Amino acid sequence: MADTIPIYGVRNRVEKNGPAIRDALDPDDRQVFVAELRIALASADDTLDLGPVVEVIDRWWGRAVLTANPEIEAGAFADRLRIQAGDPTVFGATTPHPPRDPENTDGKIHDPLGHLRRATA
Repeated sequence: MADTIPIYGVRNRVEKNGPAIRDALDPDDRQVFVAELRIALASADDTLDLGPVVEVIDRWWGRAVLTANPEIEAGAFADRLRIQAGDPTVFGATTPHPPRDPENTDGKIHDPLGHLRRATA
């Protein structure tokens, strides 16, 4: 039980900041990330606009999470292969909307405001 993966699949969390993202990335990606972040920081120093810094952090954070949790990317790759092979079960089951009452078999849908709609139509 000590080594269980939560249902949402993220075992290793990555904070959404420069040092945490840098530490989670592969060495090649790390160099590119640091270069992009330094450019954005230099721009922020000149303009006082943190928008470019936030964009770099947002763009690289997902890659860092996937790198820290390779099972997520492996699962997504397996799902892509299943879709390419024509397996519709990867999308899950469809559910009716509004949900059907299993006790009601006559097919009519209960509409609590139906009488008002009919009266004003």
